[in-house]
Amino acid sequence: MKKSIVVACLLCIGSSAFAADRNFDGYSYFAVGIENFRYSEKFIYKVPSTFIGVNNKTYVKGSSIAVKSKINVNSPVYLSGGLIRFNDKWDLSMDLASTLKPNTTTEDWLDRGDDTTIFSNNATIMSNSMKFLMHYKLTNEHRLTCGVSYILNVFKRFSKENANNKILVEETSSTATLDLGYWFESNTAAKKGFRIKYEITGGFPIYQNLENTAAPGLTFTKSTGFNFDTSLYMGYTLFRGFEMGVFANYSYMYREGETKTYNGQTVIWPTNITQSVRGGLQVTWKFD
Repeated sequence: MKKSIVVACLLCIGSSAFAADRNFDGYSYFAVGIENFRYSEKFIYKVPSTFIGVNNKTYVKGSSIAVKSKINVNSPVYLSGGLIRFNDKWDLSMDLASTLKPNTTTEDWLDRGDDTTIFSNNATIMSNSMKFLMHYKLTNEHRLTCGVSYILNVFKRFSKENANNKILVEETSSTATLDLGYWFESNTAAKKGFRIKYEITGGFPIYQNLENTAAPGLTFTKSTGFNFDTSLYMGYTLFRGFEMGVFANYSYMYREGETKTYNGQTVIWPTNITQSVRGGLQVTWKFD
């Protein structure tokens, strides 16, 4: 009799522990918002022929100018993904993001000597990314993460003078990174009350492939640099299984430049920095 009582108690305790752990089952989410992209690159420009910049400075053929570019643009974005529970120690998260419709902005090319504009053109940026992270759960709330990201950015530059927006150049950059970080989940998703999710990751590129229509057939593959990402989400369960909230995230990507020879000429992929800030509304669902 005593043995039966002990077994029954152990079964109750075990099922209670399992039920508590089930509170941190997986969930899915969808979000829409606005992303702000800031892109800049630096390099030394060898003047091919004498010209006068919009800053009224004369740049003589054969001279060298320290140049930097500057882009700042807002566009609509959507995100989706979720969390999959494997067991009491491991989870997998998936996060996907994509620019819905890239807006056109002005890209200024500045003389780094006095920060004046040499010339400018129109430009768009479109970004798609995927991040897959394995979670090692120190507790259900506190997790160490490790995984990979894939980022595809497409830059288009247009002539400002051409009413038909003739493309001057198109640049496609694809990058894979190895990421390590920390993840916090305050409580289970879409159950009751408020929930906070915070994430921070750092990474470095393990693959880089960049092509530019100005040099067809030439590929830049130098993968030197680093990434930094952080995000915050705060949501409230409207009814069991459905949660609504707001999100914000920030991403910083630094890549060192590379120089190659193309048709007897030196071609530079400049050292560049891409920053993005995203924010908007998110819905999360988790139906048992």
